[in-house]
Amino acid sequence: MAKRVGGVARTLAMQMIPGAIKAGYSAGGFLEYLKGQGLGYRRTLFLADWRSILGIKQVEGALRFVRRDHIPGASVVADVNWRFSQDYVYILRVEKAKGFEIPKKPETVAVLSDIPLAIEQIIAKAWNIIYEQSPERAIQAERLVPWSAYHKIQEPDIGFE
Repeated sequence: MAKRVGGVARTLAMQMIPGAIKAGYSAGGFLEYLKGQGLGYRRTLFLADWRSILGIKQVEGALRFVRRDHIPGASVVADVNWRFSQDYVYILRVEKAKGFEIPKKPETVAVLSDIPLAIEQIIAKAWNIIYEQSPERAIQAERLVPWSAYHKIQEPDIGFE
């Protein structure tokens, strides 16, 4: 297999990491596999990606168990080094009212914020987003379920790019 440019290798590897975690690979074992496929990249960066994705899988769906008047704590918010326009991203699932077609993939709404928000505030902002984007979609939606939360952290400076 031809050697790939670092950014492409990293993107492909990040798409493969959830499957590797499910299959029971260790981080080191999977990095060796990637190197064999021509997709290896800097170990420190790979381990940061592995931990980031592993943390995301652990907090997926946990936001729905936080009380409505509370701000979600660090145990339910995944720290990621993705490029967001704001510091916090909250994902809510849209549950449709009975009688409307239920999509195979759940519909979601993303709420961005520079400060941590309480669940009530997140839900209120999500309803506003839905009404602004599509009033018909708002009529079909029965309720919004807080699903996951992400906090942007600064990506470490690795000296190139």
